[in-house]
Amino acid sequence: MTTPKPSLRSYWLAGVFFLIPALICLTLYSYFKKQLPERLTNQIQLSGSLAAQDFKRTVEKNVQSLRDIAQRIEETEGLYFDYWKDDAQRLLIQNESLEFVEFINNNGIIEEVVPLNENKAVKGLDIKNLDWRYEDWRNMGNAHKINISQWTSLTQGGFSFLIDVPVFYNGEFQGTITGGMDFNDEFNRLSSYLGDYSIKIEDEQGTRFYDFNNYDLAQKDPEYIFETNLVLDADQNESWSFNLTFANPDVVADSSRVANYALICGIFLSLAIGLLKFLHSKSRRATRIALEANQNLMILNREFQQQTEIAQNAVEAKASFLSNMSHEIRTPLNAIVGIADLMETDPEKAEDPRYKALLRENSRKLLGLINDLLRMDKLESGSSGIYSVEFSPVSVIANVTSFNRKAIEEKGLKFIVDVQTKAKNYVNGDRSKFEQIIGNILLNAIKFTQSGNITLTYSEHEQGEQLYVAISIKDTGIGIPKDKIDTIFDRFTQLDSGIRKKHSGGGLGLAISGKLVQLLGGNIEVMSEEGTGSEFIIHLAFNGLHKKEEIHLSSKLLADLPPLDVLIVDDNKLNIIILSELLKRLGLHSDSAKNGLEAVQKCQTKTYDLIFMDVHMPEMDGFEATRKIKEDHPDVVVLGLSADTTSLSISEGLESGMDNYLTKPIDKTKLLAILREKFQKPPSRTAI
Repeated sequence: MTTPKPSLRSYWLAGVFFLIPALICLTLYSYFKKQLPERLTNQIQLSGSLAAQDFKRTVEKNVQSLRDIAQRIEETEGLYFDYWKDDAQRLLIQNESLEFVEFINNNGIIEEVVPLNENKAVKGLDIKNLDWRYEDWRNMGNAHKINISQWTSLTQGGFSFLIDVPVFYNGEFQGTITGGMDFNDEFNRLSSYLGDYSIKIEDEQGTRFYDFNNYDLAQKDPEYIFETNLVLDADQNESWSFNLTFANPDVVADSSRVANYALICGIFLSLAIGLLKFLHSKSRRATRIALEANQNLMILNREFQQQTEIAQNAVEAKASFLSNMSHEIRTPLNAIVGIADLMETDPEKAEDPRYKALLRENSRKLLGLINDLLRMDKLESGSSGIYSVEFSPVSVIANVTSFNRKAIEEKGLKFIVDVQTKAKNYVNGDRSKFEQIIGNILLNAIKFTQSGNITLTYSEHEQGEQLYVAISIKDTGIGIPKDKIDTIFDRFTQLDSGIRKKHSGGGLGLAISGKLVQLLGGNIEVMSEEGTGSEFIIHLAFNGLHKKEEIHLSSKLLADLPPLDVLIVDDNKLNIIILSELLKRLGLHSDSAKNGLEAVQKCQTKTYDLIFMDVHMPEMDGFEATRKIKEDHPDVVVLGLSADTTSLSISEGLESGMDNYLTKPIDKTKLLAILREKFQKPPSRTAI
């Protein structure tokens, strides 16, 4: 077969497919060139704004750490002076920008400095002798405002910013907690994400104390320079000048060059698209007929295979079902005939209770199979109607569970019933079908569960005059293979079939339940894992909701918090005192440990219900202590407690096994909510 000759239309379409992409490329190129200055300006403004906020937050975080120490001193009215140096040591470890912490009394004399060895030169220094220092320090302190100095040459050597946090108690200015800070390392870490930019920061005197990516060699066009002032304290005259620009001095020319290359590539790509369209048009007419014929053939073949598979599956399922049903009917029938023969040949055995019991049992089995067959036939023929009567779904659940409890317990299974409602609601609906659905699925769970437990959970919610109910029946039986979950409600399909079948029954229970649920306008969800168990969840809705009655509980609600054994783990004695007093107000008494190692040892000799765990401690930190305690006592509730509020610390705490993470100072409302969530007991209900 020869290839059709290209028509004039093919050439015309090829030209259109070339011109349209080419015009798009030219339009985009023109737009890009026009928008380039604005885009670069917006880019530098956005990047600069975000970077300035990050730098300012870094400074504020370090200032806040000093504020926390001052706040503790104020809250304790000076008692915390015995402990503030311990906190200062921790801050020096946690905040790499912090070089030293000192206390300057209200006379301007440096009383204490941490660490001491590197800063002995300033201990006892009277800053009144420093004209540039004392006046700002005194004025800002009396105004109860934080003071940040300029980039300063220190008496003990080196350069730093001095940050003064005033301390007030007893109505008087007591001095300042002062920190020396060099932000160079933290700023470098923030700048590592800004490799395309240069940054400089100068203090209020114009002294440059930070430079990233050699700012003096960066591009100089003012249009592409972001400038702002970082206001760091209440004095608006004290601020840092922040400048950010592109590190590449030729950024505009380079961006234009990339646009030129993109335009050239776009023209070549447009030409390639036009050629491909031309070749496609040539081959399209030659392949169209073959593709259509092949597609039709594939559709017919697929339909034939589907119908063949359906027919084969139906034949196999019916054959298996008839074989199984023949066996299930013959088994009780043979027993009935055999017992009747024995009773006829030996009249004394006619009065034997065992033979009578066997006759009744096998007769019931036979009657049950016949009833299932008749129900299934009636459902599939559409002749099964819905009969509406007034009934209480909760009462039906009570009846079904009571009726089956003995059979479950005789198999050595645990039967758990959880009715999650306090009201006894009445509805109008088909009580018989509702009861049959629950009974069939419960019997299925009993049949296929040899050990473990069966759990029935009932819940309901009201909406207008309708009552929506959900019933979950969960077992620890043999489970259902994933490839058979979709077929368990089919009439001729059984999970356990063939001559090696281990479980008796006709296999119609689930099929009948599925049909009845559809008839009542509901649905069934099935979740199962082979070898682990299955869960059937039935959703139904009933009309005519009325007559609500409270279900009486067997016991009253317990107190909000039961008696608890509590352990506080903190290397700070004052923190332990404050927390223990707070717990006493909640009616809880506590033990204490000064580090993680001591906490682990205490947990080996006493079982605690609740542990408050500090994070940063000597000998063993809170994360490691939590892991060790949780290994031996997985049920103990461990609440992390730290001034470190970073997401990394919180994440590490939760990963170590902490049940929650509280920050210092403690939010009393949040603490009480957590304690109620973990330890308040729900009201008990009378088991059905």
